[in-house]
Amino acid sequence: MNNAAPSSPHDPLDATATGSPESRSGTGATSAHDTAARQLDGERVRSRLAAVCRDWQIEVVDTTGSTNLDLLARLREDTSCAPIVRAAMQQTAGRGQRGRAWQSLPGDSLTFSLAYVMTGGPAQLAGLSLATGVAVVEGLSDLPISAPQALGLKWPNDVLLRGGKLAGILIETVPAGPGRIGVVIGIGVNLRHAGDVATRIDSAAVQSATAASPSAATQAVPATPPAALESILVDPDMSSVLVALVQRLAAMLARFDTQRFDAFREDWEAMHAYGGSSIRVIEHGRDVLHGVALGVDSQGCLRVATTEGERKIASGEVSVRLLDPPTATTLPGTQGGR
Repeated sequence: MNNAAPSSPHDPLDATATGSPESRSGTGATSAHDTAARQLDGERVRSRLAAVCRDWQIEVVDTTGSTNLDLLARLREDTSCAPIVRAAMQQTAGRGQRGRAWQSLPGDSLTFSLAYVMTGGPAQLAGLSLATGVAVVEGLSDLPISAPQALGLKWPNDVLLRGGKLAGILIETVPAGPGRIGVVIGIGVNLRHAGDVATRIDSAAVQSATAASPSAATQAVPATPPAALESILVDPDMSSVLVALVQRLAAMLARFDTQRFDAFREDWEAMHAYGGSSIRVIEHGRDVLHGVALGVDSQGCLRVATTEGERKIASGEVSVRLLDPPTATTLPGTQGGR
């Protein structure tokens, strides 16, 4: 931790870097502000988080393989090193759900991980990914975004913006001694250029499917299209977004450790993007259930109304999609309202 004077956690979270941007003389010009907004300023991040995250180590690096893997290795060696935040401008081996590579470019996305040691065991972590989603939405809403009502949550691990995937969450654990468990939460947020992200996802999906089976590409479940924060926040500043998210996530982890998912259930349901919508539940590329998405239970399982009664879906190798995807005219303001 650095010794910079702490700033108030209630200070407005600026959407721009400090300093006066150079004037733009043409469409291709790059100002000093543009460059700063696309970089992580470790000193500014540590200073802004000093008051809220007094006991946290705040690490900002240029590049690493995976911030999740870095922190998992550290916890395996010594759980007393937590809590830690580790953010990287570039992750060369960043991962999403089910081992997929996280598609990102430096400056276009924010990728970071948090390590924390909690009381209890794996059973007490039920619903943690959902509580993490609540904290991410709250953190983004602390920024001067133009449409907070356009943010929502898709069970169990995605943050949506007008129906597109804005952020993903990956949670991994390690033993931490009797009655304790080490948790590493990895988060990736698309800041810019959603179209480029979509192209990379499509290319990766085709290559993966073709390698598995020549016909697999036609059987693959379409990914939720990506979204980027720049559509509701002009020129997102990486450092400010990181500060906003970590402030909320640190508070969430401390609260979850004592109150568990029950403390977040109501907020999650208010942010549920698919609540009341017809959905399909997909496992290993095949539809296993159709129904209407309700809320979640006290363990974070998704409740689905079907013709045969209510079913509960536990997190696992399962994907959820809308049965009838909304059109462009119905997306804004109709999902993710809080």
